[in-house]
Amino acid sequence: MKNRMGIALIVMGLLMSAVPAFPGSEKDAESMISHAASVVRAREFSRDDIIRALIEVLDASLLILPKTDYAAEFSSRIETAKGQFDEKSLFSDTARQNLGLAYSLLTGGKSWQIPEELAPEKREKDFMAQAKRVCQNLIDSALAELKAGRNAQSVRYLLEFVLMVITPVQA
Repeated sequence: MKNRMGIALIVMGLLMSAVPAFPGSEKDAESMISHAASVVRAREFSRDDIIRALIEVLDASLLILPKTDYAAEFSSRIETAKGQFDEKSLFSDTARQNLGLAYSLLTGGKSWQIPEELAPEKREKDFMAQAKRVCQNLIDSALAELKAGRNAQSVRYLLEFVLMVITPVQA
């Protein structure tokens, strides 16, 4: 009797590992990005909410990153940054440096810059509202690129979003 139960459990385990996960059981990149967008759109959000959203965006970027010669290094840099966020260190220099290097890998050596709309001479009176609009535009662009099948462009917008959120801006 025990042998039959053991064999049945082994067979079930093999079947479960061979069959893909049930639909909807694991988030796809689009829903992860959409969730981050909902956090950005919210009137108010906590520090933990934004940290979870940033980690989710970085996870989505890893899911959709095209297979390239730099993919392993990119993934390593993203994982290191996520580790900093897991420690609740939102403005970590290490995270920002790793994400900047990942961005550079993705863009062929180009460094990330604060969006032009947020340059000191173009800042509006309500800077936070302006920054939220820019964040929303980056997320919307990432979703549009993903839907169009341009995953590398989508990943670029996602990194720009995260870098913008975690980069302190001078008043």
